[in-house]
Amino acid sequence: MTLWKKAVALLLAATMMVPLALAAPSAEGSFSDVEDHWAQAEIEKAVATGWVDGYPDGTFKPEKTITRAEFTKMILDAIHLTPGCETVEWMVDTAKRREGNYGTTSYEPRLNDMNDHWLTTQGWTEAALYSGMVVPSDYNGGNFRPEKPIARYEIALMVTRALGQVIEANLEEGLNLSFTDNEDILDWMKGYVHMASEAGVVRGYPDGSFQPNKASTRAEAVVMVQRMLDVMEEGLDPDIHLVVQYQDKNGTTVVRDRPSLTMQVVDGMVYIPVRGLFELQADMMKEAGSEYAGYWGQFWYALWWPVEQICCVENTLGNEPLVFNYQMGTDHYFNDNLLLGVARSLYGEVMIPVCDLNHPDSEVQDNWYQDNWHGAWDGESNTLTLSLRYHAPTLV
Repeated sequence: MTLWKKAVALLLAATMMVPLALAAPSAEGSFSDVEDHWAQAEIEKAVATGWVDGYPDGTFKPEKTITRAEFTKMILDAIHLTPGCETVEWMVDTAKRREGNYGTTSYEPRLNDMNDHWLTTQGWTEAALYSGMVVPSDYNGGNFRPEKPIARYEIALMVTRALGQVIEANLEEGLNLSFTDNEDILDWMKGYVHMASEAGVVRGYPDGSFQPNKASTRAEAVVMVQRMLDVMEEGLDPDIHLVVQYQDKNGTTVVRDRPSLTMQVVDGMVYIPVRGLFELQADMMKEAGSEYAGYWGQFWYALWWPVEQICCVENTLGNEPLVFNYQMGTDHYFNDNLLLGVARSLYGEVMIPVCDLNHPDSEVQDNWYQDNWHGAWDGESNTLTLSLRYHAPTLV
């Protein structure tokens, strides 16, 4: 299922923010207690989109504090990582974590105090853990304390993870921040606070403070998630026409129009989900009659590393597997080979740049490893052309 079809389905199936019967706004289009509220526009936009709702009495309760569990569900719903969706199922099925310098092991996260909580029984805890939005080691003794009001520093952590900026945040651990209460922010959190504030998502106060331990209200949470979505969804362009070319079994180049994957244009770069690219390549191999067409899912795998935010595409056909690590927030993927730019995050997918519109190529580049995906651009027809030429590894 393509990302845009999945998004539509998830929006139609959007559920409550808390495990109580909630209500839609009044016929006038707003809740009784958000008229003239400073966050009215953001609240109404979030409700219209479907990732938050109000209470049975027709109120939204914008100044009520929001718990860790409620915010976790809210942010997951906003980025379409809902229980049972295709992306979450893939994450659960393929999750790995780094072991030592080179190895990996199965990722089996656990929180000790969540077994009977509604977040778990509804499937949201699994989605949070396997997407990497919640990492058990961040919480003392592995206890999430789901009903505790969520603090601003925790929101900074989650929105930074949602935006795929974990590696950048970790590199800035202990950074001296410009906030007047810099000493109140734990060193391991400073990189996350910095990334969230630099993105304009979690901002400081007029007095120059950040107030990391201050509990967030429902209104503040909605505004911060909406700001995060504005950054994440920048440049979404459903009108880009995707064309792929590949070689059939006779070595003849074949050109086909294909259903478009979700694409966005950011800073002049066209981005596309890397997992979707490899799946599309597998489809092309089947159409081309390749003897290796059935190897996707058998000898070729797309794995997910939640903590490191890596989509790892691995080929185990030969004695020495090829491993391509596409990590959110980095511009390299294999033996320090460079992408056109830094990989992004969109709804949990690793998005990589495949075409530089500032310096567009008129001819598609065909490379041996077929994983830097330099596409050609036709501005008149708004068409992106990608080569999906496949190269089977040597079998020894």
